[in-house]
Amino acid sequence: MKVQVNEITPVKKTLTVEIPEDVVSKAFSKAYSDLGRRVKVPGFRPGKVPVSILAKKYGPSVADDIVRQLIPDYYEKAIEETGIFPVEFPSFDEKVEAINGSPLSFTATVEVKPVVTLGDYHGIVLPEQEVRVSDEALEKALEAKQEAHSQLEAYPDKHVIVSADFVTLNFEGSIEGSLVKDGKQEGYTIEVGSNTFPPPFESDLIGKKKGDAFDVTVPYPEDFQNKAAAGKEVQFHVEIQEVKKKVVPPLDDEFAKDLGHDTLEELRDETKATLLKHAEDKQVQDQKKALVDKMIEKNPFEIPSSLVARELNGIMGSFPDQNAFGEDAEKKETFMKELEPLARNRVAETLILGEIVKIEKIEVTDEEVEKELEEIAERRGSPVNEIKKAFHQKEGAMEGLKSQLKEQKALDLIYSKAKFETVEEKAVDVAKGEKS
Repeated sequence: MKVQVNEITPVKKTLTVEIPEDVVSKAFSKAYSDLGRRVKVPGFRPGKVPVSILAKKYGPSVADDIVRQLIPDYYEKAIEETGIFPVEFPSFDEKVEAINGSPLSFTATVEVKPVVTLGDYHGIVLPEQEVRVSDEALEKALEAKQEAHSQLEAYPDKHVIVSADFVTLNFEGSIEGSLVKDGKQEGYTIEVGSNTFPPPFESDLIGKKKGDAFDVTVPYPEDFQNKAAAGKEVQFHVEIQEVKKKVVPPLDDEFAKDLGHDTLEELRDETKATLLKHAEDKQVQDQKKALVDKMIEKNPFEIPSSLVARELNGIMGSFPDQNAFGEDAEKKETFMKELEPLARNRVAETLILGEIVKIEKIEVTDEEVEKELEEIAERRGSPVNEIKKAFHQKEGAMEGLKSQLKEQKALDLIYSKAKFETVEEKAVDVAKGEKS
């Protein structure tokens, strides 16, 4: 086998491979021998049909079969021989013809893993900012706890609805007498003034009371997600079942005790400590991102487009609403172009951290893998045995998990060797997430 490698770009190469004549001839001989035992040709017994007759009748299909048989095998051998690391499936010559008695040549074009040459990654300078919890942030956090433990209590039947009341109702929406898809609900609770429905649905509730029934016409915007109602007027018949108010518990020692603390002051201290820890963790995350960005800036290299496309598809696949673009291909393409820098940055990060893993000979233990699987199970609310089974059954999933853990250890390593410059005059305010 002869192999010639030509560089198109640092991350794209062509391999011109010549399969020896004797290999091709043996492939033809075997193919005709197998064919002769299978086909029936008048005047000849099975296995006794002359090759010349088989070649005349089946030659082109035999040649195509040999091309399909030999090229993948010899492509793999060429990859192994040259030490090239492909990152995508190759593209081959559009037309390759196998001729009995001649070598078979083909050319494969493939993107390869780039050569990543890193400079010194010890002592990269990162900003270190004071982290503080403002009184405003603390009060908002405590208010959120109160809201989370609030309850709805029914008003007397004669109560007249006002904004911020919670109303339980039955409704039925129709357009020109036909029921709208998903337009009928019973026992639906809405906070008046929340703009859950387009106006005047909620404003028409004001002034009414339990037991009232009324009709209201609601014009829906053109871009409304329910296409059956988008851009149309929907006639609703509404029946009010119950009216409630939200009762927020007072911020006092009794409330603190309900949350497992002895006093309100203890609850305040614990809440402030939690906010501070979250802010400190956030700063570490921001510093690590800045560290990666600096590594990418200091160590430029060409990135294979196929890896960027793969990462971009992964990002797109992570969005929960895959029907958000509908049939608007142009809108989806524009959105993907906006995400492309993020995908490119993620690929660069993976390649750089992968190189550090190799340089530092970073490994992960079985215990570390086990711990990560347990944490994944906890985050997903699934039994750990199910998570383990899923990772073992999906091809490449376990190796991918180990690679992620190694990359995380690589990032932690270079972060531990970074230098920090304290910026005292600018503090991160937890209340607003701003510098002051």
